[in-house]
Amino acid sequence: MLDSRYIHLHEALGLGAMWLKQGAKIIGQPENLVHAPSTPTSSVSPKKEIKNQENMSSARLALLQRVKSATLPQNAPTAPMVAEKISYPTDTVEHYLIQLSGSIPAARVLAMSVCAAPADVAAGRLFSGADGELLRKMLAAIHLNLKDVFITSWLKDLPDFNPKPSPEAVLAAAPRVLAEWQLSGAQALLLMGEFFERDDVQAQLPDVKAFIIPHPQRILNNPSLKRPAWETLQQLADYLVSR
Repeated sequence: MLDSRYIHLHEALGLGAMWLKQGAKIIGQPENLVHAPSTPTSSVSPKKEIKNQENMSSARLALLQRVKSATLPQNAPTAPMVAEKISYPTDTVEHYLIQLSGSIPAARVLAMSVCAAPADVAAGRLFSGADGELLRKMLAAIHLNLKDVFITSWLKDLPDFNPKPSPEAVLAAAPRVLAEWQLSGAQALLLMGEFFERDDVQAQLPDVKAFIIPHPQRILNNPSLKRPAWETLQQLADYLVSR
């Protein structure tokens, strides 16, 4: 007889892509579109016009660098940037155990993604959109509520959406992740995304049973990922029952 939780899980995963309607088409910009100047140019010398354009470009760039956008523009041009050496935190697990003491709730499962999405940064919480709704339904289908699960991300201090961090960034973030796991007392990890299949990430994971599923947003966008996610969640549910 089929366990009812698997039926609920199947229903929870039975969501299609929610961002675009089927058959939607993206219309590109005409290649030869020319914008008419907003002011007459006959009275402006070429040198002065070039200078004005440079000043306007510099002003725009300065403004954009001060703005933290909640969305990522598609195919937006980027200004040349001077390479800087990134400084990563060097704090130990012991440091974070003290710093985070009292702020990490006890949990049966520690659920983790690689980083916050742009919309999550704007909302101030992880999984703030349709991906979070799907995640909650998946957890409920295996009889886990939000009190049973501590949700976090590997990267926390970088403001940019960076699903493919460098090995240095991965290593630097590991002590805080380990401290969060120890403080939560989680019996298992639910890791969401291909990031957690990387060898350098696997080497830094807490010493506890881990289950990897596609990120909920990928499941929404690609229904073929429902079945492998379903099977992995069943394994997680069985593991927790056996504990």
